[in-house]
Amino acid sequence: MHTKRTLRGFTLVELMVGLAITVFLLLLVIPSASVYILDSRIRAAAQAYYDGAQLARAEALRRNAFVALGMTDSNLGWKVTVGDTQIASKAVESAANLTVQAEQETITFDSVGRTPTGNAVTFKPTNATCLADSGTQRCLRVVISPGGQVRMCDPAVGEEGDNRKC
Repeated sequence: MHTKRTLRGFTLVELMVGLAITVFLLLLVIPSASVYILDSRIRAAAQAYYDGAQLARAEALRRNAFVALGMTDSNLGWKVTVGDTQIASKAVESAANLTVQAEQETITFDSVGRTPTGNAVTFKPTNATCLADSGTQRCLRVVISPGGQVRMCDPAVGEEGDNRKC
């Protein structure tokens, strides 16, 4: 009696073909994944500063006092102070390869939530050029108007009616 044995599993050739396809697909994805990660870091840093500006404005209204929003030593975090007392702060995590350009390092909100002058803070990568400057990387800007309005915008967007436009 001769019994036929059923084979299960992969052959070595099938395994190598599957591995080659997987490596090829990973090589296609890795460049866009690194851009996505850098975009996420820029967005997180800009969002953190935006949140700090909103908090400082709300505290100025709530306390009916002057409240200052300042950049921390690393320039990628913020602190909110009333006089000499710090009431809140945040350091941005995973902010490697990012730089911040601010018109003013500290901005003060008055008791009705306005600022004497506006401020614009741009968050961009250190090793790439922004789309607005004919580069390849998306950058974000947090703009504080003299009236106290805080908004985040993209300097590369130029279409009228687009709420991301600076």
